[in-house]
Amino acid sequence: MTGLVVKLCGSQRNALATVLVWFILIALLVRFAPSISDVTTNEQEEFLPVGVESVEAIALQRARYPAMDGIPAIAVFHSPDGLSVVELRGVRSFSEFLASDGAPDAIANVLSVFDYPEASRSLQSPDGKTMIVLFLVRGVPSGDEFQDAVGVAVEKASEYGGSVGIDTAVTGPASILTDAIKIFQSIDIQVTLVTMVLVLVILFVIYRSPGLVLVPLMLVSTALLAARSLAALIVGTFGLSLNDQVVSIMSVLLFGAGTNYVLFIISRYREELGGNSDRFSAMSAAMGKVAPSITGSAATTIVAMLLLLFSMSGSFKTMGPMLALAVAVVLISGLTVLPAAIVLMSKWAFWPLSVETNVQRAVKAGFWGAVGKLVSHRPWPIFIITTAALGAAIVPTFNVIPSFNFLDGFPADVESKVGYNLMKKGFPAGELSPITVFVNTGAGNIMDHQEVIESIGYSIGEVSGVNRVQTVAGSYGSFVSGSESAIFVSRFNSPDGSTTRLDVVLDGDPYTEESLNKIQEIRGVAAAVLSRSGLTDIEVLVGGDTAIQFDNKAAIDRDLRLLAPLILLAILGVLIVLQRSLITPLYLLFSIVLSYAATYGLSVLIFQGVLGHTGVAYSNGIWIFVFLVAFGADYNIFVMARIREETQKRGFKDGITVAVGRTGGVITSAGIILAGTFAVLATLPLRDISQLGIAVMLGVLIDTFIVRALLVPSIAALLHRYNWWPSNPSHRDYIG
Repeated sequence: MTGLVVKLCGSQRNALATVLVWFILIALLVRFAPSISDVTTNEQEEFLPVGVESVEAIALQRARYPAMDGIPAIAVFHSPDGLSVVELRGVRSFSEFLASDGAPDAIANVLSVFDYPEASRSLQSPDGKTMIVLFLVRGVPSGDEFQDAVGVAVEKASEYGGSVGIDTAVTGPASILTDAIKIFQSIDIQVTLVTMVLVLVILFVIYRSPGLVLVPLMLVSTALLAARSLAALIVGTFGLSLNDQVVSIMSVLLFGAGTNYVLFIISRYREELGGNSDRFSAMSAAMGKVAPSITGSAATTIVAMLLLLFSMSGSFKTMGPMLALAVAVVLISGLTVLPAAIVLMSKWAFWPLSVETNVQRAVKAGFWGAVGKLVSHRPWPIFIITTAALGAAIVPTFNVIPSFNFLDGFPADVESKVGYNLMKKGFPAGELSPITVFVNTGAGNIMDHQEVIESIGYSIGEVSGVNRVQTVAGSYGSFVSGSESAIFVSRFNSPDGSTTRLDVVLDGDPYTEESLNKIQEIRGVAAAVLSRSGLTDIEVLVGGDTAIQFDNKAAIDRDLRLLAPLILLAILGVLIVLQRSLITPLYLLFSIVLSYAATYGLSVLIFQGVLGHTGVAYSNGIWIFVFLVAFGADYNIFVMARIREETQKRGFKDGITVAVGRTGGVITSAGIILAGTFAVLATLPLRDISQLGIAVMLGVLIDTFIVRALLVPSIAALLHRYNWWPSNPSHRDYIG
């Protein structure tokens, strides 16, 4: 591999051919691949764990309740002084509009107190100040028909409510999904453009040469185009799932990794020019030395991402391979077209600075040379201080508050969040998304088992934290009474009579960990009732958004237990191959895990203590782990490769001093760019994505300035020639 890479940039003809072939391949991919926007989907079910009870409940609902096929929405009307007769007339007008022919076809099954007065306890608050109108929105949430239907409902609620001077908003799962999709669809271009501008500015500050900024940035952009086209081609061909979140993170990851490779290539190229006047020979020598490190660096990330294929969580299973693809594409460009294009620019690459000036800047030790000298001469104090500091940073982890509420991460003025806050003024927070319990016989009449249904409803109503259980059968606890209305009955009993539904409203926020844990309790209660009944032809499935989040949490927990050791073992294997040693990979892995744990602890402190977030997005834990473990290995590979090279020539003290001095500036620049690209995610109006960006940015900076610069070189200095055990270099090679 290295020989081929060296050959591609070893002459003008080869370099020109490499660049030409690259652009031909890009043109072919763009020509034949579908647009990535045509194959992306934001459907929740595409990214749920396979085979869990909440997903089975979704399938049962679609099969047994075709008329109820849709996603619930809640229009909320609130008056601080209580809803007057005039204000109620405005709410009625809205309800009548939704049920009329003038409403969008996607709106169905409107439920209001005006049509179903028997449901008044669940549709109007006890204080008479808040009223809700329930309806379903059919279709694909990312589709225009669905989005337009929610938009019309929002507009009409505001129109009718505003005409009588009351506060209105539309919330519920349909509105939440619509708001999320709008935000996701708007962030892809924003993330890509901001990332490009950021990289452009940082590269210009580093090199002060337009050629070394614009040409590499253009080539990394073509790599992004290639990665997106390949992803679209694969997704379209094999029917896989891809959403806007994956596409945005792919852009950030590719620009971060791509510009890192640019920095390492240019840095070594400038060094080699100092001893070789032929630019093609200099680039060949540079690539011969950095290509193994770049390949190993990319390999750790690719391996970590591909192992997510074994994930139970649909979002991890989908995102992992797509991000691995992005890194593979940018690796290919970094080993081929990037060095070819840079060497073809000749001295104009460095304009307006001279080649000589660039060479002097490349070999100048400066600050990082002083750091290297400190580490090599005082390894014990450096090791103890850095390890203790990183260990102390872990402490806030024990106070983490896991968050499962996607809505809580929306900006305050988003429609669905405004509606939720309005609704909480008169209803329990759980009204936002009731738990749905299906009792199914498979065949026959479910009402033949009414006694069992009533027993299930009563038992669930007795569970602490349950505010109300509503079915067609009767009333339990704060249960809302049933109705003989055929239309009302159809909301609970399936048309074939084989299935009935219980709606369970919790007192608290349906997305807190406490509420999620109620799912397990409710499932246990229902199973116990069935066991006592002795019936074997009835199944109970507990679904709804809270159940989905509970099953997602269980899947993430399982993935973390399985994938974390697998990823660490895989990266350890890559490090052993690269380092040709057993000792160095072990302490590199220790530094990576310590860095991750410290980053997570500091992130918890920042999110909960400084920024005032209500919690840390639960799924972010594994994403932060995957990214930081992969990136942590990256910089360690580069610095250890240089330490090995320099110590064999100069001995350990001088070798580590030179290695840290020569790599300090370039790795610091690479770390700042990678951290900066992930910092772009921190600017997005979604708390969960923002948290991920901040945490990865923080982790990269810790790796760059503490782990790579201080901790790892100090351990290398302490272990001396035993770094490379069981290989046995001669003692003469490691003097000093």
